[in-house]
Amino acid sequence: MAGNRKLPFGYRMELGKVVLHPQESVVVREIFEKYILGASYKALVDSLREQDVVYDQGKVWNKNMVARILENKKYAGESGWPAIITEEQYDRADEKRSHKVSFPNKTEAQKALRKLSGCSVSEFMEQQVRNMLNALIADPQQIHAPHMIPQDMRRDTALEQAWESQLEQQPLDECAVKQLAMKIAAAEYIAIGNQEYETERLQRLFRNQKPMTDLDENLLRSAVSAIQPRCHRLIIHLKNGQMIGGNAP
Repeated sequence: MAGNRKLPFGYRMELGKVVLHPQESVVVREIFEKYILGASYKALVDSLREQDVVYDQGKVWNKNMVARILENKKYAGESGWPAIITEEQYDRADEKRSHKVSFPNKTEAQKALRKLSGCSVSEFMEQQVRNMLNALIADPQQIHAPHMIPQDMRRDTALEQAWESQLEQQPLDECAVKQLAMKIAAAEYIAIGNQEYETERLQRLFRNQKPMTDLDENLLRSAVSAIQPRCHRLIIHLKNGQMIGGNAP
């Protein structure tokens, strides 16, 4: 069935009449049966993603889709809708849902979002973060160090003068030259700083990442240091110090 469906999952129109969809109605019945027997939302989603019947064309199954089905009393024949399950099955599923503190258990990605933002996680927040990170996956070159150190500022003049002086001395003190070379390398490494290293690491990380349909907890933890809510927008702080989203520079 195409996106933006006008009928609940499990039904279709036939000669102007609402009837059961042969494949979808079987899936609805299985969702209720498995849920009543103890299956979690995550287990249901994992199972649904392995079969060929989709909730909406072009979208993968998620917990919200499962929740909509389990909350819809039309499946038990309410208001004259063709029944897919019995009223007893709906009541048992409803009783199980009502004893939950909230809908589906928080995913690891949602827990990471809460820790990074310091506030409750909404579906809207999760979607914004996913969209912003997907934009970086599409174009990792958007990632850049906010304060790059000019190449000529990375040099230690005193060390370079000592290096030239050592090279002019004859016979050459190889031990002293090696020690000085190591000091110069260490000084240049420190001058480069963490921002440039992190920028290159993040670019590689996003270059090797596939677009996400669900927020990836590992990518979130590896790439993001903080998330700052601002009105109806978010600012994501990447681990190289760069900020994206909202009114970030």
